[in-house]
Amino acid sequence: MKDERRIRMDDGEGSEADGATAIVLRFGDVEVPARLNGTETARAFAARLPVTVDVSGTGVAFCGRLPFSLPYDEAQVHDGWTNGDLNYNPRGGWLAVLFGGEEGSAAYDDQVTMGAVDGPLSVFKQLEGAFALRIEAVA
Repeated sequence: MKDERRIRMDDGEGSEADGATAIVLRFGDVEVPARLNGTETARAFAARLPVTVDVSGTGVAFCGRLPFSLPYDEAQVHDGWTNGDLNYNPRGGWLAVLFGGEEGSAAYDDQVTMGAVDGPLSVFKQLEGAFALRIEAVA
């Protein structure tokens, strides 16, 4: 069941007019297009780009602690995710690129959706281990 506080790209909150930012996630030589939504959290993250985050694969996500904290609206904190989400965990300061596990994700709280991957999530199946994930705005 969708949490109504979750703001995704397809909810009309992330159109270009609402401040959406095209980004690229670089896992070594693999580039994954994504888009940040227009939330306060996403705008603050975009202002810090480019950034490199050490992430590790979990089988359903690549997660890593950000080297900085981000502002967020408490009303947008929710449980779970939709596969393809780019989330921030305010309590732990974690960034997560989520590509699986949606069906059981309601058990994970403290999620703020900042954006989503643009394109097929199958690209993540070829990635394993840890990466120095480079995130850049697309000019």
